[in-house]
Amino acid sequence: MRRNAVKRFSFKVGLLVLFAGFGFAEPEIFKRYGIKVLEERNLGSLRELLIERGGKKMLIYMSEDGRYLLIGALVDAKTGKNLTKERYREINRVDVSKLPLKEALRITFGKGSKKLIMISDPDCPFCRKAHAYLRNKDVDLYVFLFPLDIHPEAHTKSVKILCSEDRVKAYDTALSGGEVKADRCKDGEDRLKKHILVGQIIGVSGTPLFIREDGIRIEGFNLRELENYLGGKR
Repeated sequence: MRRNAVKRFSFKVGLLVLFAGFGFAEPEIFKRYGIKVLEERNLGSLRELLIERGGKKMLIYMSEDGRYLLIGALVDAKTGKNLTKERYREINRVDVSKLPLKEALRITFGKGSKKLIMISDPDCPFCRKAHAYLRNKDVDLYVFLFPLDIHPEAHTKSVKILCSEDRVKAYDTALSGGEVKADRCKDGEDRLKKHILVGQIIGVSGTPLFIREDGIRIEGFNLRELENYLGGKR
């Protein structure tokens, strides 16, 4: 079992132990285990709780009497909708108006009819696939660079992209597997710090990450969700 999976399992078991036999009206229990309730919704026979523990947000469901706890996806039996997934989309919605889009690399493909924000790593293989895919769309793309530690050359490449006279062309070269010719510079380092800060504020854990104009996230190169948002080929 992977380390992250073990942590998630331990956390869930800890929650089960925590809530067994306790009602929701015991706030000192939450304090003892470092759990903060951020939001509560009454769903009838269930209560939905948005909790935070160790900086991580999580949805859990509790029976009305506080005795039983459900950790996992809640599905509407009539429609088949994953209600938990939909709630997470709303909870994690990004306020696009607060993003410093003027700092991003702006690339217009086609007519640029749809705005899309992309968090990208120049050495990320799925970022490269996404870039090739977006070429055939009508999209106004705003790119923030977020080099991941697992790609040791990505930081240097990102700085060189931001040091280039034509940053959009340099980004396209990097995502196409070419070499960016520019030298590293202080301005590029400073620009990259701003890009990385955007990713940290959003809570990026992997690339690519897309943000629609309405603030809804698309995690990874999710072709179906991108198609639903951007439409077919131009």
